[in-house]
Amino acid sequence: MGIYQSDEDYDLVIAVFDSRIKADEFYEVVRSHEERGSFAIKEAATFTREENGKIRLNNRGYVAGWKGGTIGLGIGIILGGPVGGAVVGGLAGFLRSKDRRELREKLDADLDATGSAIALMLTDPVDWDLLKEVGGAFDAELVHAELRGESMARVEELIDDEDVQEAVDEEFDEIVND
Repeated sequence: MGIYQSDEDYDLVIAVFDSRIKADEFYEVVRSHEERGSFAIKEAATFTREENGKIRLNNRGYVAGWKGGTIGLGIGIILGGPVGGAVVGGLAGFLRSKDRRELREKLDADLDATGSAIALMLTDPVDWDLLKEVGGAFDAELVHAELRGESMARVEELIDDEDVQEAVDEEFDEIVND
């Protein structure tokens, strides 16, 4: 059985920062609040865009599955690179097209080779006011998309697909597991 439940919904939050280290610092603050019960992190990854345009994904230790797990697959789908092409037919419900477009526009506009970003997959409870406050302290705008559990169950199936794995390898410069 995978880590995602088909009867549960999830929240994907992405924030882009103007510094290569801010995503890591933001993550540490969010983790400290998770320990106090303000957030429940299912998966987390920080990432940067390299000079060649590819993404370097840093798994923050939550992914139980293959390489970049669902977060890596989600980032690839949002960016619309090889991962998006490999799985688009199987993941129509992963993100509403409006949410995907908003996330992609935010990443395209704000994530350059001098910045960093974080993707958090959250479950209830989420203290949204606190999360926004933490984001504000790092000068980050949080972009949010709701994910349906039944779509996440399909994502877990795709993670085992060799074509999808190959597409993720093409999408990212490097996937680092903490």
